[in-house]
Amino acid sequence: MQLLAERIEEKCKRFTQLYDSCGKRWNDALFKLLARSFGFGIQSNAFEEWASQLNMQALAKHGDNIEQIEAIFFGQAGLLNNESIPQYYQNDAQASDYYNTLLREYKFLKSKFGLQEMDHTKWNGSATPHIRIARMATLLQRGSVSINRIAELSTVTELRNLLQAQPSYYWQHHTQFGSTATIGTGDIKNRQLDVLIINTVVPMLYCYGKHRCDSDLCNRAEDYLREINCEENNIIRRWAERGIRATCAAESQALIQLNNAYCTKHRCHECPLANIG
Repeated sequence: MQLLAERIEEKCKRFTQLYDSCGKRWNDALFKLLARSFGFGIQSNAFEEWASQLNMQALAKHGDNIEQIEAIFFGQAGLLNNESIPQYYQNDAQASDYYNTLLREYKFLKSKFGLQEMDHTKWNGSATPHIRIARMATLLQRGSVSINRIAELSTVTELRNLLQAQPSYYWQHHTQFGSTATIGTGDIKNRQLDVLIINTVVPMLYCYGKHRCDSDLCNRAEDYLREINCEENNIIRRWAERGIRATCAAESQALIQLNNAYCTKHRCHECPLANIG
């Protein structure tokens, strides 16, 4: 399918640029692309900026210690800044051993590695990023953010299991520092995991296959899209209203490509659908 191939190639180009900016380190590029995907559209830009602030060397040296990973993650996200905590949670946060441990660890690591946190106001919005950041800390600590591990898998179920991450104990009982709510701290839903696969695993695996001249990896990346349910977004809903319904992610990705590359750019004379037959 031409449109699907175009969509994957476009994503592959963006991943290649990220790969180059990471000094051609596959796992660093994978982590940063995954971080953007964890924004789930609403906070994708903030997650991308956060990932660009992270010191991967520091994380590599402390990757076996979840509290030090979380200290770096939350510290560089600007979320250990007292001003980032809602006023009605500040007293409980400051009385928390966990918060104070992260704050102490981050001050030490910040001095050791010359770390620089992002402006916490970049996270403004209805969704707090804390649990998603904690999940990413779990993924990194257990070695899931690995090109080799992903390349070894062959089913969508295996990929979902790899990307499924329970946050550490504190975040199973809090949605941000000092809060006591537990909403949203269970498993990541399959639909969200599929978004991570579509936006991270597929382009990365396809690029890795091209890099290694391994057509099996490229084909596997495309096959994953055929096994995953179609996405739910405004573009796909508008196509459905016109009677064109996607049945899998491969078809929804193709429709997104049709919308973005042809319809919105008024390239009707080049439309692949118009020229069928």
